[in-house]
Amino acid sequence: MDNNNANKIKNVNTGKNYEKFRRMHMFKDSANKAMELDNDFDKNIITANDEYIAKLEKADVTEYDILRLNMENAETAEERAEIRKRMAEMKDDRYRKDTENKEFYERQQEGHRNHTMRILGTVALVAGLATVSYKFAKPVLKAGKNLITKI
Repeated sequence: MDNNNANKIKNVNTGKNYEKFRRMHMFKDSANKAMELDNDFDKNIITANDEYIAKLEKADVTEYDILRLNMENAETAEERAEIRKRMAEMKDDRYRKDTENKEFYERQQEGHRNHTMRILGTVALVAGLATVSYKFAKPVLKAGKNLITKI
């Protein structure tokens, strides 16, 4: 009988350890997913900015073509100077819009990264507290889960 009780106790401890490991694995998965989403967000920002630049250039093509035709037909130096001035203004406008767009994306990226860091910090804190004492692991894990879902 003594041997059966030892097996039961061993199985109970193994079950607790398995549950603890499973929960820790859940937090590891959360951290990995947060970092993966952060990388995807960065890739999407780069793609969106490239598309925006292409749209800006496409929008200016027609006016540039008209200005080039006018440049060929211009009779005086003043007319050519005005056309060059307008081309320069268009280029400056496109550069300004691109800069504004990049600043906007930078703010978006910073906010997303701060959000990810809060999630990772919460995961690290909860995982650390859960490993320190199994007695308080269940309430700590539950509080951590609530924090992650609120963020």
